Amino acid sequence: MTSQSWNVRRRKLRLWASAGLLTVSAIGLSSAIHAANETNEEARGAFDKARAYQANGDIRSARIELLNAIKADPQWIDARILQAEVLLRLSDGIGAQAEIERALDLGLEPSKIRHLYGHAFQLQGNWSRAKEQLFAGDIPIQHQAYAARITGRMASQTGDAALASRAFDHAITLDPKDGDLWVDIARFRAESGNQAGAIAAVEEAVALQPNNIRALQYRGELLRFQFGLGAALPWFERGLQIDPNNVPLLTEYAATLGDMGRMTDMLTVVRKIISLDGKNARAFFMQSVLAARAGKYDLARRLMQKTEGQLDDVPAAMLVQGIIEHGQANYNVAVDKFTRLVSLQPNNRQAQNLLAQSLYMAGDADDVVETLRSQVNSSGADPYALWLSGRALEAQGKRRVATGLFNRAARHQSGSKTAFKSGVSIEILRAEADRKPDNARAVIPYIRALYNRGEFGQAFEKAKQLQARNAGASDAHILVADTAKALRNHDAALAALEKARQIRFSEPVMLRMVDILRAKGEMQRSGEILAEYLSYNPSNIAGLRWMAYGHLETENWAVAQYILENLRARIGDNDALIMAGLAQAYTGLGETQKAIDSGRIAYRVQPSSPVVCHLYGLALLADSSRSEDAIDLIEKAVAIAPENANYRRSLSKAIILAEQNRSSEKS
Repeated sequence: MTSQSWNVRRRKLRLWASAGLLTVSAIGLSSAIHAANETNEEARGAFDKARAYQANGDIRSARIELLNAIKADPQWIDARILQAEVLLRLSDGIGAQAEIERALDLGLEPSKIRHLYGHAFQLQGNWSRAKEQLFAGDIPIQHQAYAARITGRMASQTGDAALASRAFDHAITLDPKDGDLWVDIARFRAESGNQAGAIAAVEEAVALQPNNIRALQYRGELLRFQFGLGAALPWFERGLQIDPNNVPLLTEYAATLGDMGRMTDMLTVVRKIISLDGKNARAFFMQSVLAARAGKYDLARRLMQKTEGQLDDVPAAMLVQGIIEHGQANYNVAVDKFTRLVSLQPNNRQAQNLLAQSLYMAGDADDVVETLRSQVNSSGADPYALWLSGRALEAQGKRRVATGLFNRAARHQSGSKTAFKSGVSIEILRAEADRKPDNARAVIPYIRALYNRGEFGQAFEKAKQLQARNAGASDAHILVADTAKALRNHDAALAALEKARQIRFSEPVMLRMVDILRAKGEMQRSGEILAEYLSYNPSNIAGLRWMAYGHLETENWAVAQYILENLRARIGDNDALIMAGLAQAYTGLGETQKAIDSGRIAYRVQPSSPVVCHLYGLALLADSSRSEDAIDLIEKAVAIAPENANYRRSLSKAIILAEQNRSSEKS
């Protein structure tokens, strides 16, 4: 349909609506098309029960009653149509198509059902047949809002943002109080990067229809995205009070519980999902994740096989499949899985690191270096990537270059995710940004290129322009914050991050706010931001790490030890900073041997880290018989980071204590 013909139809529909003809719901049939046999009380009773269940949001019970109605009267068109509506609610496009075609065979006028028929084809991804139905000129007025909504959904799925926008606007004109419409608009806005607009749309959906399951579920999903995992649970639980057997809602609920670390609760919900839908791929995937985390890779593989390939193109599934293969020492297969993932998400550092790790275990040092090159060449490389690349360079005989990477890794400066460098020249990036000044995908690479060249002032100005044009996008505000911080304009950075936080209080936003507030000396505010984030994301590793460091700084040794031991239980002994933090906590608690043991592990992992050397040295200093060893380690920390006054003070203290110990031994 052309834009012109669409507008003509819109003008006609406005006239019809103003004449008072738009009085019937756009979702279902307002009255029976063909009544059931008056003597068929069984069919009529089941049908009435189905409509009651449908009105209360219990779609699965409605489906069962409609099966009974159709069994009692297979020729009843209304039952077929209502069953099609219910199946569409359950996202069963194939089943809905079958019921619609049976109704047509029984004599239903095609125009009366085109909106549902188009929806059935949209669910199946059959765009051409969906368009045939949705763009037909004989759709009754009462169903045109529905048809426009499904057109918008289809256009959004196929990447036609302009058509989607027109279709949704048209649907709003016809039926502005349709909760499902506002949910679809919210999803469209979110996919377009307008997060603030998405939040406003789903809030409108909930306000219009407080018991709309789709609206409650998506409000939960957006809150999970906006603030964190814990914020979503009340909305999911509210929806499950209305429809306890809603599989899509149960699935999101289970996934959120799992991400929060509530594995027992997740498993209970997953088992319910499987009892309702024995082929639910995401349920088996969640069980596979749980098994992989426990190191039960054989079980994880069997559970993943039960997904029957439905999730093979989903990045999270690729990640777990790779982890399973790596865990079973099938490194070449793991390489294949992680390579696919990196090709889809080239800036995913976790995927890069896992691919490099599998390559290293497979004995391919050259590809390790190449895989990690983009990280290693940035100022904000992940310490593990630097260390692994260094090991690969050692295997190539390039020890001097490897030593430089080990030294960088020892300083634990991971930086921000904006540090990736583009392989495209800045002139090309500038031209593309000038050609599409409103397109974030075109402008952001140019801003990052300016940032990487040290042209912070120009990068800041471009970021501000992007922010003004994309006020609903969290990433635009984060970019302003990064460039402002580079200019040491902390107030501007915090103002931008506050805007980003209102849209999405994500881990990158939290880490930046904590970092800048600490740089300004606002420790209390920094702690408040961290505590708020952890209230929604109680299992977040980065947040818990910062919380532990805060307690170490204020000498709350027992709390810091508790947090760090829990982190250690989750991620193992190979995190040098966690183990060094435990050494400091146990030293403060007077548990010297535990402090030394923790420090020894940290030093084994990263012997070139000044932080590790310093805290391990302090642990040894608490044992009077190890003061000389302590001095050696603290001297090493000072040699690596001579600008650190704290290390120098500790060295002076260690030397004095060593002298005192020697004097005591002589006397």
